[in-house]
Amino acid sequence: MTNAGMCVLSGPPCSGKSTVTRLLAARPLPSLGPFRLIEVDALFDLLFPHSARGRVDRMFAYDAAHLLARRFLERGDSVMLECTYARREQRASLIEALGDTSAPLWVVEFFVTPDEAVRRFRERHQDTDLDDELVRERAGSFPYSDQAFCVASSPAEPERDAQDVCDWLERRPRSSVYDPWTQAGRDW
Repeated sequence: MTNAGMCVLSGPPCSGKSTVTRLLAARPLPSLGPFRLIEVDALFDLLFPHSARGRVDRMFAYDAAHLLARRFLERGDSVMLECTYARREQRASLIEALGDTSAPLWVVEFFVTPDEAVRRFRERHQDTDLDDELVRERAGSFPYSDQAFCVASSPAEPERDAQDVCDWLERRPRSSVYDPWTQAGRDW
């Protein structure tokens, strides 16, 4: 029997997902066995380096990440997927890729207030299709789940946030129920 499972690190833009994910990548998680990290935005940049970051290209990157994750699960590796996962179609793509693997799905959601998200966004210096208004809207309407482990991210304490996620995963939490998590996603 394998310990392999799928951990989704999700949340609105500028909620601290990427920072904490990079810290998690350097930590051992013995109860999960070998694990692979897939940052959907990094995969998107590889697949579509000159894209306007439209919905079709973005969904293709999610689909590609999910197929890759499935292959890792089949090898017995656990997977951490990092991206927003706000849309229903993104969540449905992951569940479809999981198929009959019986892999547990652990969801970690990063919370940030709209004002804090915009403040963090303004400090970034990267090309993006986002603006202040979109960041505020995404942070204010993110579809949080009562099945997820919620991290109220702190830009001052990402190490603590990463440790909290590690501790939660090491306890081998109950799997999220696929259908309610998928259906809670947004249509925008």
